[in-house]
Amino acid sequence: MNELLLGAEALLSALFVLGAWRYARDRLYTVIIILLILIASVGGKLVEFFGHVTNTGNIFYAAVFLATYFLIERMGKREGIYSIWVGVIGVASFFVFIQITVALVGFPPTAEFNAVLASAFAPFSQVTAASLIAYVLSQNLNVYLYVYLKQKMRGTRIWLRANICNLIAQMLDSVVFFTIAFWGVVPPENITDIIMTGFVIKVAFIAVSAPLLYLNRVEQDDEKGMAMIAVR
Repeated sequence: MNELLLGAEALLSALFVLGAWRYARDRLYTVIIILLILIASVGGKLVEFFGHVTNTGNIFYAAVFLATYFLIERMGKREGIYSIWVGVIGVASFFVFIQITVALVGFPPTAEFNAVLASAFAPFSQVTAASLIAYVLSQNLNVYLYVYLKQKMRGTRIWLRANICNLIAQMLDSVVFFTIAFWGVVPPENITDIIMTGFVIKVAFIAVSAPLLYLNRVEQDDEKGMAMIAVR
């Protein structure tokens, strides 16, 4: 059952990114923020896929990378870097507003919901900290490496550079995120399995969804890392 839901989640996430790209770049920023909030909110849940344990945020995070590649292909390095800080500000704002909401004295009839809300969004949770730290580190590596390979790999090798960048950046993300998020929560020997399973899922998602990037056609890049785009 979990495997079928994972496939459905992957398909919907890819369509979510593609749908946003088809309308406007601003919607890609919105997609990135939504996906990062989902990771910070539900990424602490551990599940089993194909006999291995990992968390529920892997597809969402891989979809963030896909959205970032669309931005870079469409608008250049500047927008890729900008998307990182848009995501950080979005998650941080969500976290602050949630803490204010949790701090409000609840009405007695909603006492059970108040308790669940406080438990789910404990002040500065490990998952929130892990997602922000891992995101900033891995996405900076991801963007700069993608731009570098984009300059070196002129032509139609979009799928190749997307997968190379994703592979390397996801290694960093998986180690940083899962170590911070689950250290002290699950036994150390299980963290390796969580890291590897999540890593494989994220790599597989980009390997399958990266051909969508061919919907972008870059006509020329300027000296500032921007791009003129024609959409097929």
